[in-house]
Amino acid sequence: MLPTEGRGAKFIGRVGAELDVEAGRKAAHLSALNVLAVARQHLGSLDKVSRIVRLGVSVATSGDVRDQPKVADAASELLEDVFGKHRSPCRSVYGVASLPLGTPVELEIIFELAEGKERPMEHPTFYRTIQIDGLSIFYREAGPKDAPTLLLLHGLPSSSRMFEPLFARLSERYHLVAPDYPDFGHSDWPDPKEFAYTFDHYAVIMSHFTEALGLSRYTLYMQDYGGPVGFRMALAYSDRIEALIVQNAVAHNEGLGANWKPRRAFWADRAANECTLRTNLLSLPATRTRHVGNDPNVERYDPDLWTDEFVFLNQPGQADIQSDLFYDYRTNVDAYPKWQAWMRERQPRLLVIWGKYDLSFDLSEPEAYRRDVPNAQVHVLDAGHFALDTASDEIAELVRGFVSSAR
Repeated sequence: MLPTEGRGAKFIGRVGAELDVEAGRKAAHLSALNVLAVARQHLGSLDKVSRIVRLGVSVATSGDVRDQPKVADAASELLEDVFGKHRSPCRSVYGVASLPLGTPVELEIIFELAEGKERPMEHPTFYRTIQIDGLSIFYREAGPKDAPTLLLLHGLPSSSRMFEPLFARLSERYHLVAPDYPDFGHSDWPDPKEFAYTFDHYAVIMSHFTEALGLSRYTLYMQDYGGPVGFRMALAYSDRIEALIVQNAVAHNEGLGANWKPRRAFWADRAANECTLRTNLLSLPATRTRHVGNDPNVERYDPDLWTDEFVFLNQPGQADIQSDLFYDYRTNVDAYPKWQAWMRERQPRLLVIWGKYDLSFDLSEPEAYRRDVPNAQVHVLDAGHFALDTASDEIAELVRGFVSSAR
């Protein structure tokens, strides 16, 4: 595999002549990404790879350049990030005079497959509860606790269950923690007469949750409702945030799409618009649309995704609670300027992942984040609002590359 994009070479030249070592490393990294993309296309999932048998790296060099191993390291490092050090391959590195298309690097990789058997889970997911502020909070946890921590905050009307695809793909290398908010998933469901269902309250409970688990530093992964919960946590405890990953969560008013007209009317006059809001937010068609959006490839979506959520939304009292919480969503819109100012001042490491078929939020939102954080990594995917429904492999690779690049 060569360092190509589309039909052309991204890098042309020899290391030590037209290119320096760093450019050679970037070429090796891109070549490795191309290998993974092709392997995933043919296999369906990289989880089928049980071992990397061999990695061969040819580096086009000039004169007596001896930095071929440094160039090859970029490919090795990416493979370790994806598959773990225990599956690191035997590596051969060659210096050559020229390569096809004039590129500086060519990779040859031999994979061993699991022959239809599931690869043993070295870091299984644990399903736990903990008492926080008098409530039983359910959470999923996996991975080595001395590894970089990802705190994953879910959206509406899902739960920590939405992150199961990432647990299956990232737990060998990262410490993953995904809680359910009160009234979601398997966490307690207090009476709304005795409990304030607001995003401020959720952020306080989630902050206390991290303290109870001893999570002093973490990368915050925020999807949908995870945005307003997570940004409140970030502003209150900036020193705990190593980086932000935003996946279809809004922090700019223009990011609220056409669906938000009846929702804004609900905020302006709750009594007059309560019935319309519940149809717009909680009906079966709305629940399905949150997943599928306008994706033309509807056969990619498991209908259990929205039917399970619709059953949850129809539990006695659920509609009242969800209506209360969504009425409080107006406070998020009021807070957007504060979140934007925090990003502009702090310039956090930021990865934005966006499913372009999302009808809940506007497609302009990813670039709005880049205006606040010019160095943000922005990736728009062929996916919906819950992008992990159909793009879990791609998202896992993006997360690996983003988190590992900070070290």
